[in-house]
Amino acid sequence: MLKNYMEDVVAAVYNDYIKGRPEICACEQCGSDVMALALTKLRGLYAGSLQGEVLTKISREDRQVRADALIVIMQAVNTVTARPKH
Repeated sequence: MLKNYMEDVVAAVYNDYIKGRPEICACEQCGSDVMALALTKLRGLYAGSLQGEVLTKISREDRQVRADALIVIMQAVNTVTARPKH
């Protein structure tokens, strides 16, 4: 089964980022918009086999991968906050 593990990274980093920030709308629509926008800006971490899954899981814990995701998420939050769809 093919899976983009970057989705897991973006979801985890986004959830950590919005904690304690009441100024950021955390509704389902805004969250989905932020994550979708962020994922379009990041390289996917795809795996289609058990071996690939192990290597991808190691990659998604990399500090640089998470830092890159945070930067893109912060930009996406600014974009969505400026023009929310809810």
